[in-house]
Amino acid sequence: MRRLNAGEEHSTSEDTNQGHSKQEFNDRYASILLSYLYQQVSSRQDAEDLLLEVFVAALNNEKLLHFSDEQQLAWLRRVARNKVIDQYRHAAVLSLLPLEQVQETSDDELTPERRVMQREQYEHLYRSIEQLSPLEQQLIRLRYGNGLRLVEIADILNKPDGTVRKLLARTLHKLRTGYEQQEKGGRL
Repeated sequence: MRRLNAGEEHSTSEDTNQGHSKQEFNDRYASILLSYLYQQVSSRQDAEDLLLEVFVAALNNEKLLHFSDEQQLAWLRRVARNKVIDQYRHAAVLSLLPLEQVQETSDDELTPERRVMQREQYEHLYRSIEQLSPLEQQLIRLRYGNGLRLVEIADILNKPDGTVRKLLARTLHKLRTGYEQQEKGGRL
């Protein structure tokens, strides 16, 4: 009986130490990660939600506590970056309106002919966007769907600003060319 109690005390002591180390872990990295996340998303609430998701992922990774401080921070930053990207991907999907809703929300002064033309233009645009690579689609959604600046997009994609600027220019040219081909093909 004495051994059982000693084992229980040891287990309780170990749990308390793990609780303290997890609290210290959270305290050590919370402000760093929160400031990064707040720069990447539109609101403090979103940043706090993402921070919570990052720490949940950290709790699920038992090996993380055995990493050095630099390795822990690198791992947490990578997870935070991925959570931001996931959020923007989710928001981009929600920001694309179905064509029926676009027609309903269009200007009431449009004539039926203009509405049909506008709907066809949207269809051509969506088809042209679908022809882009996943990276190019993401770039279009981040820039025009979410209204992010090139610097913010560069941080999300982990690419230099100049590379993102050139990639956007090429993507827009490719999209414009694809759109024009869709228009010519649709009218013939």
